[in-house]
Amino acid sequence: MYWTRGKLTPEQVELVFRHLPLDLSFADENDVLVFWNGATYQSCDAHSIGCDVRDCHPEHSLATLEEILRAFKAGERDVAEGWEEEKGRFAVTRYHAVRGDDGDYKGILELNIDATDLRALEGERSLPGWED
Repeated sequence: MYWTRGKLTPEQVELVFRHLPLDLSFADENDVLVFWNGATYQSCDAHSIGCDVRDCHPEHSLATLEEILRAFKAGERDVAEGWEEEKGRFAVTRYHAVRGDDGDYKGILELNIDATDLRALEGERSLPGWED
């Protein structure tokens, strides 16, 4: 079950996206890229918006992307993830099937997270705060 209350203005939505600690993209149920946000996509051509999501991925990843799209559309899976270390950073990529209230496939959400700092956490801090 999903809970949401209230409404955001378009400006607030833009600000929320800008401040999320991750980058994201969304392609609709027809595999058309309709949105991206964040530094992960700085090398992407703005003309990719409105194009097939496959056109925005490197050749070596297309077979995997096809399998993810197939499984999401068939309702077999809802999440696919991978991670890698590069240049001292630990990056996580997660794909989520986006479904409507009726369970129908509405698209694919890609999240790219720099989890380097999270991975280094130790112990616990039950309440958010900061070091002095």
